[in-house]
Amino acid sequence: MSRLALAALVLLVFACTAQAAPAAVVSPSSEAMVAPEPTPTPVTLGPPQYRGLWADAFHEGFKSQAQAERLLQDAQRANVNALFIQVRKAGDAYYNDSFEPRAGDIQGPPRFDPLAFLIKRAHSANPRLEVHAWVNVFYVGRSSAVWQRNPDWVNRTSGGTAGPYLDPGSPGAQAYTREVFLHLATAYDIDGIHLDFVRYPEGGNWGYSPSALSAYGQGSPDPADPAWSQWRRDQVTGFVRGLGKDLVAAKPHLRLSAALIPWGSGPADTAGFAASRAYSEVFQDWRGWLEAGIIDLAVVMNYDTAWSGFGSKWFDQWTEFEKDHQYGRRVLIGVGAYFNYPEDTLDQIRRALAPSARGNYAAGVAIYSYASTSVYGTDDYYAHPEAQQTLPRQPYAADPKDLSSLTQRASEFNRGFWDLLAKPGAYTDPVTAGRITTQPVFTAPAAIPVLPWK
Repeated sequence: MSRLALAALVLLVFACTAQAAPAAVVSPSSEAMVAPEPTPTPVTLGPPQYRGLWADAFHEGFKSQAQAERLLQDAQRANVNALFIQVRKAGDAYYNDSFEPRAGDIQGPPRFDPLAFLIKRAHSANPRLEVHAWVNVFYVGRSSAVWQRNPDWVNRTSGGTAGPYLDPGSPGAQAYTREVFLHLATAYDIDGIHLDFVRYPEGGNWGYSPSALSAYGQGSPDPADPAWSQWRRDQVTGFVRGLGKDLVAAKPHLRLSAALIPWGSGPADTAGFAASRAYSEVFQDWRGWLEAGIIDLAVVMNYDTAWSGFGSKWFDQWTEFEKDHQYGRRVLIGVGAYFNYPEDTLDQIRRALAPSARGNYAAGVAIYSYASTSVYGTDDYYAHPEAQQTLPRQPYAADPKDLSSLTQRASEFNRGFWDLLAKPGAYTDPVTAGRITTQPVFTAPAAIPVLPWK
């Protein structure tokens, strides 16, 4: 599809939403009111190491000026140096200069642009922080304009059930999505594009949109057909490769990364990876992407519970494989703070930064997430009494349904977490009432690793 034809398609998809969306601007008018600041004294940086932090759009974090300022202050307290900001949650945009509708929960002046504001603040911080635009790729939600206006692109099971996803095998869906991301990359001074949901949904029985089946050209295959599985895997890889080429041509220094799947037990070798759920179920061959050099940073979501024997074992298995299979690119080990107690998250970060048995190191870590820093700080637990009962320290709360008190407790834990990353500390466990001391993992600011091929 030509660029001109695609631009016409984009305008057609969103014609009905254009009046509802505020006028697109590259920079918020509020930034004009920010007085210039004196040049700060440079901060001495330690050895290069990525210390990333995911900030999702399902919670507070960057949707207003005050939230963005607090996010940057917290990141600097913790000696974090890279922010992965979810600017495309479900076919929407937390930035103004977009083909897609502006997100409805942005707060502030009518023309306030969360991404532009955060970029300016992060890049002028001392030390400077990177900003990576985190985008959900094939997950777009059922209410998004692109999902509702393009039924042939919607991912379906072999039985015809539609999911809230676009089909990676749909040529139109691929071309449209690539254009949205390329425009984002060129319109804003971001340091990277960070891909999430760049895969098929769980289950292995997806990919049956009319447009994908037409492109496949062999009827409606059995979900377990090896040729059909490989074709679907090739569609995901082809999307990442094509986007990468476009980004290199348009903005050579921009870093392309992806949030990647490491479910279940970890592989011992490349043959084991081919049996993993990432490769065989959701058709995400991220090991192959690293080997082919089509992504710069692999950010693997090792969200495992340290208090579970299986979870702890899986964490070590996968991170060992990740450190030893970087192929000249870089791996960041994602840590699921929301699944763990604070001291266990710190321990996982230490294990992630340690060398493998072969002496290989990851390029750093990324923490999930800014809004959910522990089992006491996430609504995955405090808002769900049935989930609370799965934790080892009981009872989780005197009244597991007292959402107001638990929300306040969560805010306190989340605010305190950033200091625990950077300096010796302690917290009182609300269940045991014991005082738990912690040791930091980011004791001084770190330089951003250089990527020699960029």
